[in-house]
Amino acid sequence: MDTYMDKGSVIMESEGDTNLVKVDTKKKYETKRSEYLYEKSKKLIPTGASSLMRTSSWEPYPIYIRGGKGSRIWDVDGNEYIDFLMAFGPVINGHANDKINSAVRKYLKEGSIFGAPHELEYKLAKKFKKFVTTQDKVIFALSGSDATFYALRIARAATGKDKVLKFEGHYHGLHDYAAISVEAPPPVAGLRWFPKSLPYSAGIPSPVMDTVVVATWNDLESLSKILKIRGNEIAAIIMEPIMANSTVITPEKDYLKGVRELADEYNILLVFDEVITGFRVSEGGAQKLYGVTPDLSTWAKALGNGYPIAAIAGKKEYMDLIGNGVGYGGTYFAFPISLVASLANLKILEANDFEAYSTLARITRRLARGIEEVADELNEDIYVNYETGILSFSFTELRNIRNYRDSINVDWDKYKGVQRKMLEKGIYYHPDAAERIPPSTAHTEEDVDKFIVALRESIKEYNKEN
Repeated sequence: MDTYMDKGSVIMESEGDTNLVKVDTKKKYETKRSEYLYEKSKKLIPTGASSLMRTSSWEPYPIYIRGGKGSRIWDVDGNEYIDFLMAFGPVINGHANDKINSAVRKYLKEGSIFGAPHELEYKLAKKFKKFVTTQDKVIFALSGSDATFYALRIARAATGKDKVLKFEGHYHGLHDYAAISVEAPPPVAGLRWFPKSLPYSAGIPSPVMDTVVVATWNDLESLSKILKIRGNEIAAIIMEPIMANSTVITPEKDYLKGVRELADEYNILLVFDEVITGFRVSEGGAQKLYGVTPDLSTWAKALGNGYPIAAIAGKKEYMDLIGNGVGYGGTYFAFPISLVASLANLKILEANDFEAYSTLARITRRLARGIEEVADELNEDIYVNYETGILSFSFTELRNIRNYRDSINVDWDKYKGVQRKMLEKGIYYHPDAAERIPPSTAHTEEDVDKFIVALRESIKEYNKEN
């Protein structure tokens, strides 16, 4: 779904009137302990946290979270927030979910890890297949980065080719083959139809860079041109089927189908990175939603509701290369505690014929329309893009964002400034405008309405001060 605020064209549905929702602004907002912990942490931990996005864009310091329940979280200073970050997407059934935690506590009496096959692995694979009917086999890992790394290895082995093609602004983890052109400033990124490969981090060897070809997403014509030149060298095309790391950008009509056809033409494996979209936009991921089946796909975040787990799934002929020439493994792969949590999580999602996805769709739609209503009321240029369970909004005059280069033409400072004011009103999400908002089944319509009320007031305050 792709919507722009056409002034006067969107009316809030009769699900509730956000003007009736109150936001508590009486309590003085303080985060002194977060500041203290950040200064102390930086002396021992580079950047103050073990993942850069936990501190990046948070100015002057990040908020340290103590715990959460359902859609709520509390920081170390005692402030309560409605959480619209949800750990960047894993927590699809709410924090500290009783059913999931109960299953984990019961299992812990048996131990934790044994370095041996476990029946739970078979049970989760069977449950996984009930959701993801488009893939033949599945194998488990620990993180999304693990999954994309091994998926590309399988593709190289299957095709006998070394190069892979990825798209500007798509994020597939931080291993060397993925950390390329995640950000691509136009002055140095080359032509739109044939972008340059740019390192996202220092320390990536030049020979690795030479194995990654970069293209512009949502543009079949430019991809076709690149493949005419480089197609015979490329083992895999890897993509987020819905972009979710450079704002949320949905594929244009028949784009995924066109990529599938080009991949087949050049004997290239198509890899969908469903680490974010998997178990979120539909029970079968984006590949079910859009009716396009990749050769391989990677899954993680919403699979475990916050417990660390990932998966690679794919066609039998490619998955069976594992152990038949392709090396694979890790001490914590298919970690039994995560298997237990994932089984409990998927049982919740499949209940009543996957009713959870109707809930997610309704909550996401209400949030999107509420943001559009605020834009209309305040005469703000706000672009909203969303699909079930995933949304972003940007302060921009653009009426359509199709790819990474479009997505950077937004007002980053305003987004960050408004987010700071939202925190004071008890609404928590990331200050980087490129990040997504991933609602959960724990969010209520009242939670959404509080977000909208806070957004209206925060934009007014920001505009008055700037």
